[in-house]
Amino acid sequence: MTNDDLERRLREVLHREADRIKPHERRTEILAMVHDETQSGEAQRRWLTPAAAAASVILIGAVVWGVSNSGGSQQGAPAVTPAVTSTTSPVPFQSPAATSDGSVAGATTQVTVPAYFVGANSAAGDQFGLYREYVRTTVPVGVTPAQKARAAVAVAMNAQPFTNYEPYVQPWSGTSVKNVTVTPSLITITLSGPGASSFTAEQTKLAVQELVWTGQAAVGQGAIPVKFVVANGSPTLFGTYPTAQTYNRPAADLQYQVLAPIWITSPVRDQVFPASATVVTTGQSCAFEGTTKWQLDRSGTTVKSGVTTASSGCPTRGTWQVKLGVLATGSYTFRMFEVNMQNGKVVAETSRPFSVR
Repeated sequence: MTNDDLERRLREVLHREADRIKPHERRTEILAMVHDETQSGEAQRRWLTPAAAAASVILIGAVVWGVSNSGGSQQGAPAVTPAVTSTTSPVPFQSPAATSDGSVAGATTQVTVPAYFVGANSAAGDQFGLYREYVRTTVPVGVTPAQKARAAVAVAMNAQPFTNYEPYVQPWSGTSVKNVTVTPSLITITLSGPGASSFTAEQTKLAVQELVWTGQAAVGQGAIPVKFVVANGSPTLFGTYPTAQTYNRPAADLQYQVLAPIWITSPVRDQVFPASATVVTTGQSCAFEGTTKWQLDRSGTTVKSGVTTASSGCPTRGTWQVKLGVLATGSYTFRMFEVNMQNGKVVAETSRPFSVR
């Protein structure tokens, strides 16, 4: 047998073996390998002997069988993951950012929370009380009572957004809320510090109360006692109020000691009424015999005024209502105030801007 006969028979054997084994997706690739081998230079083929040819057939047949059965009977062989080239960079998984107290910050939503602020009762600024605001703020989706309370306390501790138009002070300036926990019998508020200095005893007493009222209102489970923890280890708030004890809001007949004498609950600040609507104002007060005065200003000019009587007088807090009727379009300020009957001095007042469009 000549070398040419040997090469011809080798090619025939290789083609038969490749066609018989059916290696699926690799079949074309293997046949191309065989084709490339047959096109190699004549000098490389001349060294082949019949024994070498037979060995080559056996080896290639084993390779083809192994490829066509990959993932089948070769259970002990490690799987090989092919390299994949992508035109876009993969985005690595990122765990949600954690807040300073270790809680996870994920998806958020907006809610309205009640927040109490320390403010002057009148223009004289010699007496103070708590005012309530309803404020939109960010909380986690599926917010818990503790998370809602923490968000509300954070709002109450920052009066800055209101100081341009309300007589609020900031006894918690430089202090932040670190954590809030809630059980059926206790609300625990952890603060970064004990509060600011240079505030009066009345103002700091109210500062403690504003966090008590805010935390309880946000949790919404009644007058649960409130305990404070100072992260820096201080045993007192404002150097006066021990953190070892709990605090609560006063009984109903003593709340005049901490709440501002007059609240306007409607309209809300900068509310817009339709031109055809009847405007009604409402609020709460603790005034002598429940009597307060009111006036309505439009662009700095008083257009209406009167006197109203609340549902009760001090020390019990009463509610009141004033019907202003249908108003012309414009910008208004509604002012409610109490006057000392003996000297005519304004002892308490508050106001609320709104407009009619």
